[in-house]
Amino acid sequence: MIILLYGGASKSVFEMTDEEFEQAAQNILRRAKEKAFSEGLPIYFGRNGKLMAEYPDGRIEEVKKEL
Repeated sequence: MIILLYGGASKSVFEMTDEEFEQAAQNILRRAKEKAFSEGLPIYFGRNGKLMAEYPDGRIEEVKKEL
């Protein structure tokens, strides 16, 4: 598991404009991908109520729940 401890934003999210917030979110996502992919790990995210995984090779797949 990779945990990013610092997002690198120059101010609190409560003080950001919508544009600044979006830029900070994109920077955090980019850093998460770089870190995970450099270790051969996927990143996980939700899309339309489903858990998805994006892999270093660019594949995006739904994560199926195993019983």
